Amino acid sequence: MHLHRRVFFIAGFDPKTPRYYHHLYRALARHRPPGAQGAGGAPVEVGPRRHLSDWADEWDVHWPRDGGRPALHTRYTLLRWDDIVRAHWARSVRTVWRDHWLFYVDGFLQGFFGRVWRGSRENWMFVTFPLAVLCAWTLLWAVLAGGAIGMLPAAWPAVAPAGVGLAAVAGGAWSWAHLSHRLGTDWLTRLYGFSHAQAQGRIGGLDARIDAMAALILQAAQESPEASELLVVGHSTGATLAASAVARALAQSPSLGRQGPQIALLTLGHCTPLVYFFRTAQPLRDELDALTAHEQLVWVDYTAPADWAACGRITPWLRPGRALLHRLSPRFPKILDPARYRALRRNRLALHMQYLKPADRAGRYDLLALTAGPQTLREAHPPAPEAHP
Repeated sequence: MHLHRRVFFIAGFDPKTPRYYHHLYRALARHRPPGAQGAGGAPVEVGPRRHLSDWADEWDVHWPRDGGRPALHTRYTLLRWDDIVRAHWARSVRTVWRDHWLFYVDGFLQGFFGRVWRGSRENWMFVTFPLAVLCAWTLLWAVLAGGAIGMLPAAWPAVAPAGVGLAAVAGGAWSWAHLSHRLGTDWLTRLYGFSHAQAQGRIGGLDARIDAMAALILQAAQESPEASELLVVGHSTGATLAASAVARALAQSPSLGRQGPQIALLTLGHCTPLVYFFRTAQPLRDELDALTAHEQLVWVDYTAPADWAACGRITPWLRPGRALLHRLSPRFPKILDPARYRALRRNRLALHMQYLKPADRAGRYDLLALTAGPQTLREAHPPAPEAHP
């Protein structure tokens, strides 16, 4: 089978298995909005999922074409690291809170928050939101406990204030667990703690997994020289891993993209600055600079400014170079029904996952067309025309 494209997808900080992401991709093919590319003809076919190894699954996608022309075939490979996420996710609540606290303390010492502030004050508010809510909630329960202690009768035993204090601690912890889940700060807490550990190189097995991803990308370029495009897609934290994997593949084979398939990187809802703004993340900064210096690379980022878990107002790269770079918004308010978008704004995790789900209306952002359609990422996002006096 002649392949039009090889796609490698890296999910975010999510313990879900490949079955979930295969289901999401099939939903993209089933629910095409009116006017979307390929929506008026035969349906796009998404084949069954195949298990390749402990860290890779794949499926084939067939994009039909009019006029009796043969369909375009894409091999879509999910590069897994959900086992590493689960190992980090399953730790005790005490460890999670320790990591979250270290994120803020070490971030302050390393100048992380000053860099975020200079990059985007809105993103600075997003990053400090969990800490601000926690401090406000703690202050509220401290005031309630102090008021209750002040109202205790003088005749009560001396241990009564201590009992009120313990009850306030228990009530605050119980109510915080429910409030943080409702506000979406519980998973942000885990994400920020993980990002800090990643910046310090403390995630066991992650570096080796990224090396393995880079090796598989290089292998695909050798196995499918006839393909038009080699596309690496990263969502959320997976955008950081995708950038590193492509950089390492290019370091091993600088001719990648010059010979054989075009090389392209598509990042969705990126949170790369949560890592590269730490001083300890120098290896990642070096990889980002190597990426933007590669002339044959096209890197397109779609991140919504309203996405609290992403850094939509800060670039996923440090500085421009010779690579073709595009920083865009998926424009969720335009491609989603108003009621659905309002509901997503109230659910931060759901909004962050919308990049991988079907839209209600056709728009420029169309993940199925970008990963399986006839145009390569460079063709769909050409360089801006030069301005002439």
